[in-house]
Amino acid sequence: MTLDDISASKKYAKAMFEVLSDSDELETGYADLIELRKIFAANPKLIDILDDIRVSDDEKKSVLAPITKSASDFINNFLKVVASYRRFPQILDIIDQFQKVYENDKKIVRAQVVSATPLNDDQLDRLAKAFEKRVGAVKAIFDTKVDKSLIGGVVIRSSDVIIDGSVQTRINKVKELLLN
Repeated sequence: MTLDDISASKKYAKAMFEVLSDSDELETGYADLIELRKIFAANPKLIDILDDIRVSDDEKKSVLAPITKSASDFINNFLKVVASYRRFPQILDIIDQFQKVYENDKKIVRAQVVSATPLNDDQLDRLAKAFEKRVGAVKAIFDTKVDKSLIGGVVIRSSDVIIDGSVQTRINKVKELLLN
């Protein structure tokens, strides 16, 4: 993907956000786009078919029919714009960029939580509340991962913040102090 594609994806995302906000359909539009993303992510060949100039417009419409027949006007218009500007190869990125704009507006922060052992729901909930308070977010969404090399504690990484409370890092800091 080129820089121009990324820039175009951001422009599409911002325009969609404004349209949905102005028409008071932001929440339903967001939900629809997330569902649409699932369809295209699960069927990458669909993107290839819809971008193939050898496939007729009628064939493309029939391929899209299961999606468009129950889709909202917004989604149908979005798909028409994507098709007319031949942006199907960027459709996942456009939706991802939209999700970033939406989450930024709603003060939702995504972060990866790495711990030495699996965390239970209560631990994750308390960690999320503390992280939300620390970064000024309304909601934190965690992607969790276990890394036994941490020994204990957790490491939280978001796009803006890294909080390293792992035992391994503390041990490394003590070693560094002792060696200097």
